Amino acid sequence: MGFRLQSEDIDLPAGAWSAGTRTMLMWGDKPVFGLSPGAFRNYLYPVFTPAGFAVTSESPADHPHHHSIWVGADHVNVHVPALHGTEVYSYNFYVNDVFQGRAPGRIVQTQCQAQEQGDAIRITQHLVWRGPREWGAPDGRHVLDEQRLISVRHLPAFNAFQWHITSSLTAPNWAVSIGPTRHAWFNARIGPGMATIHGGSHRCAPHPAPMGQLAWHVCTGSVGGGHTGGVAMAMWPANTTHDWYVSPWGVMTANPCLHQALSVEPGAKPVSLSARFLVFDGPLTDEYIQAALQDSPASSP
Repeated sequence: MGFRLQSEDIDLPAGAWSAGTRTMLMWGDKPVFGLSPGAFRNYLYPVFTPAGFAVTSESPADHPHHHSIWVGADHVNVHVPALHGTEVYSYNFYVNDVFQGRAPGRIVQTQCQAQEQGDAIRITQHLVWRGPREWGAPDGRHVLDEQRLISVRHLPAFNAFQWHITSSLTAPNWAVSIGPTRHAWFNARIGPGMATIHGGSHRCAPHPAPMGQLAWHVCTGSVGGGHTGGVAMAMWPANTTHDWYVSPWGVMTANPCLHQALSVEPGAKPVSLSARFLVFDGPLTDEYIQAALQDSPASSP
C-alpha cells in the first residue's frame, strides 16, 4: 500500500456549505491523519493508528484551543522601527482568545503539495502567521512565514506510523522574537483513554538520555474495543535543547523557548525546529519506541 492525499468531500444538502475543507492523508484505503484548517491555526486531526483507531482529541472542554497535533506559541513579538526607537507588538498564536493581554493571530495555509518517496510521503505546507485586525493593520500584520515539512512512513515491524515534522520560520518584514514562554511549539493532545487520569500511562526516556539517543515521551492507553494505542514524541536531533511539559490530563509539549526567546531576523537563515512522532497500535517497550523513533533495526515488538 502507498500514501496519498485525498480531499474529504462532504455531501451537503442544497443551501448548506462547509466552512473549510479537510485533506486526509491515506495509506491505501485507511486514513492516517487530516490536515485541518482551523479558525486560528492549521493542525493534524483526526489522527489514526495503522489499525484505524483514533488517538488524539480536538478542542476538549478543558482547553478548547488544544487541537490534536499542532504548532503554536502564545508570546510572539514583532519589533517595528518607529520614529523614536522600536515599537513592540505582541500577539498570541496558541489560545483562541485574548491571553495575558495578547490578541490571537491566525496561522493560515496558503499552499500544500505532496511528493511520494517510495514507501513514504513528504507533505510541504506553506503557512502565514498573521496578526489580528487592528488600527493600522486592517488585515493583520504579516508576522512570519512558515514552511512545514511532514514526512510520513509506515513501520510494519512496529505497527506504527512515524512522522518527521520540521517547522522553518522566516521573518518577511520585521524582526520577531518568540517567548520566553511555557506555551510553544510542538504539542499533542492525546485521546482521553490514554491520559493518566483516565487509566492511561505515561513514560519517558532515561534522563539525561544516553549519548546519541533521543529524549522522548509516550502516552498509551485504551483506544476502544479493548485495543491499546499510543503516541510518542521526540525533539530532533538528539542534542536539541528543549523543555517538556506532560500533564496527567493529556497534553504533551516539547518547547525550545521556555527560558530564552527564539529570534527570527529578516533576511537571515530560517529558524528550523524538528520533532518526530510515533503513532502505534498495541504496547511497545521502551527499547522499541527508541528504535522506531531513531530508525534502528528491529524485528517485532
